[in-house]
Amino acid sequence: MVERESLTTSPLRITFILNCFVRAPSGGFRVVYEYASRLAEMGHQVTVVHEQWREGARRPFKHVYEVVRDQWHRGRPGGLSKSLRWMSISPKVRMTMARRLSVSRLPDGDLVVATYWTTARLLTELAPRHGKPVHLVQLYEIWGVEDPSEVDNVLLQDVPKVAVSNHLAGTLRKLGVPDTQIAVVPNGLDHQVFHVTDRVTPREVLVSVLLSDSAQKGSKTAIDALIAARETVSNLTVVGFGTMSRPRDWPRWAHYLRAASGRELADLYRSSQVYLCSSASEGWGFPVAEAMACGAAVVTTSNGGVEDFCSNERNALIVPVGDATAMAAAVVRLIQDEQLRARLVQAGRETASEMDWSRSTYMFLAALRSAASVGG
Repeated sequence: MVERESLTTSPLRITFILNCFVRAPSGGFRVVYEYASRLAEMGHQVTVVHEQWREGARRPFKHVYEVVRDQWHRGRPGGLSKSLRWMSISPKVRMTMARRLSVSRLPDGDLVVATYWTTARLLTELAPRHGKPVHLVQLYEIWGVEDPSEVDNVLLQDVPKVAVSNHLAGTLRKLGVPDTQIAVVPNGLDHQVFHVTDRVTPREVLVSVLLSDSAQKGSKTAIDALIAARETVSNLTVVGFGTMSRPRDWPRWAHYLRAASGRELADLYRSSQVYLCSSASEGWGFPVAEAMACGAAVVTTSNGGVEDFCSNERNALIVPVGDATAMAAAVVRLIQDEQLRARLVQAGRETASEMDWSRSTYMFLAALRSAASVGG
C-alpha cells in the first residue's frame, strides 16, 4: 500500500461506479479496486458502487441465478469484499451494490469515477452533492457495441478523463477531446506476485496465451498460429488461460487453466519461454506486462495499448494484428534463438520494473484533485 498523504492535504470522498460485480479476474476491475484500496489506505473515504448483474430475458435461469448470488454475496458478513476471491480489497473500502445504477443510488462526495462507457453516461447527470465527474478510460470500448457512435458520444462528454495509456489518449484526441480534459496515468504492477524467483530452473519449451470468446482478444488467430508453430517445434507445449470454459477449438494437445489466480499465472509465466498476446485491441495489456516481469519473452500484436511499453526487437517481437503466419514465425524464432530470447527477457524485465502502483496512485490522485478543483 502507498504511504499516507501529508496531514495538511484534505481527504477526498471518492465514489467509483462499476457496471457489475465480477467473480473472475478482470484487468479493468483490478485497476479500480487497486486505486480504491490504495486511496482508502491513504485516508480517503472510498465507496465502490456496483450494478447488480442482469443477464436478461434470453437466459432467464442464469439471470435468476446471478441475481440470487449477488444478493447472497451482498448479505454475507464482510459482504462483497470477502466474496472477491481473486483480489484482496482494503477493509476501508465501502463496497455496495445497486439493483440499477442511477445517480440517486450514489453517496454524497467530492468525486465520482466511472470507467465503462455505459456507467460513464451517468457522469453528466450528477448533482453537486455527488461531486465532480471523472472518466477513467481503460479501453476504446466499441467491441460488441451495435452503434459505436454511442461510445464516442460518451467519450466526448465535457468531463475530465484519465487514460491508462498514451495510445488511448491519442484515440481521445482523434475523436476531438481537448488536451485540457486528458491526463495519462499508466497502470502499475504487483511485483510481490509477478517477478522472477531465485530458483534457477530451465524453462520448458512452453508458450502461454490468454484466451477469450471476445473477438477483441484474437484467440482464433492465436490458435492458428500455435498449431502452425508446433508443426515446426514438435516438442512445443502450449498452455492457455482465461475465465471461460475450455474453448471447443482449443487443440487436444494443449493445456488450459480456467480462472487462474494471480499466483498461478505468475508460475505459468515463469515456466514459459514465450508469452503470446494476440489481441486486436488493448488499452494497456496486463498479461504482457506480467509475463515480462516473470521473465517470459513476449510476442505481441501491434494492438495499441501494449505499444506504450513494448518496442519491436528491443523488449518484444511485435507482429501485425490478425497475422497468424507472422505470429507463428515470431514464436518459433524466439524458441530457436536463445540469445535473442535472453536479450528480450532482460529488456522486458527492466521495462516491467518501472511499473509501480504507488507512483500510479499518486498520479491518479493528482488527476482527481485537478478535476475536483474545476469550477471551484
